[in-house]
Amino acid sequence: MKTNVKGLERVVRIAAGAVILGQVMGVYSVFEYGIVDEVVGVVLLGTGVLASCPFKSVLGLGSKKAPARSPAAKKPAARRKPARKVAAKKPAKRKAAPKRRRAAR
Repeated sequence: MKTNVKGLERVVRIAAGAVILGQVMGVYSVFEYGIVDEVVGVVLLGTGVLASCPFKSVLGLGSKKAPARSPAAKKPAARRKPARKVAAKKPAKRKAAPKRRRAAR
């Protein structure tokens, strides 16, 4: 089977199918007849889990693909020259203080 249910749609189908089936088990029915709830719930849950919907395949629908890029767009962008490394400044040397002469005694 071809995968034609992706992403958010798949999550929504699984959640909706589980909710509808849960309501059927809890005796509350969305539709007039309980069997319709069961069928809709099972179909939504099944198509979500399998990630394939036969109805969408028959109609030729599917998750949209990203548009094809032109050959010019596939070329990598021109590289910039790397920034010049600035040499770290060395701390200035301290001038030695003049030596003091000892006083003659």
